[in-house]
Amino acid sequence: MAFGTVLTRRWVSPVSNLALTAWQLTAGGILLAPVVLVFEPALPVPTATNVLGMAYLGLIGAAFTYLLWFRGLARIEPSAASSLGFLSPVTATLLGWLALGQSLTPAQAFGFAMVLASVWLSQRTISVRPTRPDASPEHASRPA
Repeated sequence: MAFGTVLTRRWVSPVSNLALTAWQLTAGGILLAPVVLVFEPALPVPTATNVLGMAYLGLIGAAFTYLLWFRGLARIEPSAASSLGFLSPVTATLLGWLALGQSLTPAQAFGFAMVLASVWLSQRTISVRPTRPDASPEHASRPA
């Protein structure tokens, strides 16, 4: 994930973000397919509910979210984006707590707070980076 985040900024894609995302997800699926076929049991016959759930996960849970991710990467620095990956399990935990009534142990709540604090600190550190005094426009116009 981190490697892909950095490469996304370095390599400008000749295709749209949607096409790039689709190819990345397809390549990942192709790489995982042989492992699944060897080590996982055969899938049962899918029902209409299963097909709808898979379509939702594929289109909304993967394609749309990756599209947003790569669109965001085009607008912010990889160093700022890399710490945002830690918010994924926090979001899943929060949704489980709010939507499904799941409970949090004190240790999980502490971990939740630690992740939020670390992401906030990393974003704050990135946004208040000191600038070099010799890089300001007023220094550029003065003779040395």
